[in-house]
Amino acid sequence: MCDYCSSIELTDFIYTPVDYEYIVDYIKLLIAEQKFVLIDGNCELGHHKNDSGQWVDDVIYHTIKCPKCGQKFTCSVNTYRGGGSFTRG
Repeated sequence: MCDYCSSIELTDFIYTPVDYEYIVDYIKLLIAEQKFVLIDGNCELGHHKNDSGQWVDDVIYHTIKCPKCGQKFTCSVNTYRGGGSFTRG
């Protein structure tokens, strides 16, 4: 980690879908304003529900990396059982 990414707001546990929506918006902000790079994910960022409002998968994840030092951050959520996190790595 470097000074550029050390202030990222991480979350050890995602309790509700609203919490997850907040984190997705935060990741979008990191990409748009701080030039973090989206390097992996199993759906398009922000398109985690289909037209019927259902989750697109039982587990949804996205990984971004710091543009300065390359530190990776992963957000994953279990839409079937609940829970998730936004952590380093």
